[in-house]
Amino acid sequence: MIGSHPGGIGLTQRLFGLAEGECLVKGVDLGAGDGTSVRYLREKGYQVTGVDNQEFDGEAVIWGDMTAMDVLEGSLDFCLAECSVSVCGDGRSALLEAYRVLRPGGSLLLSDVFFHKEEAPSLSMPKPLTFGCWEREFEKAGFEIKAMVDETALWREFFLESLWNGNADAELCEFFGKAGRAQCGYFLAWLRKGEGDGFI
Repeated sequence: MIGSHPGGIGLTQRLFGLAEGECLVKGVDLGAGDGTSVRYLREKGYQVTGVDNQEFDGEAVIWGDMTAMDVLEGSLDFCLAECSVSVCGDGRSALLEAYRVLRPGGSLLLSDVFFHKEEAPSLSMPKPLTFGCWEREFEKAGFEIKAMVDETALWREFFLESLWNGNADAELCEFFGKAGRAQCGYFLAWLRKGEGDGFI
């Protein structure tokens, strides 16, 4: 979250494991930050570029807006979004843009936070970011939900390590406080773009 994400590369591996057997070669990392996941995936043979509008290294990650990318429609096998959709400013547009750039049958591999309480933060979504909100937004964007896995234990570990190691700045501590009151959880999702058009 906010500069990092729970689970690190191990979580990236688990995300790709959800879609094991799919043809995932060419893709983009949405909100790629310092490019850690991009460099790891390139070492594994994936053709991937990162997009980020705040932090980028110029080689693994290029400057760009994940809600409006300079990428051809239907040209990618996968989009990766690790703790980025909820904080991008317009999560609905980010999901629609991921749908646009994926080929029919392409995969969106996503990890992010959710909240158990209805009086929760909405972050980049139009309504409180509950698990149900995510499911509705995925379906509205045209995605088929293939798998959603609760990984809240990773979030708790990330939360505690950030506080213990002093890695949490004031903004992150404020978010942690709100997240705790709203019973924050964390999940992984594998979403597939339908074989037809279906874009809304």
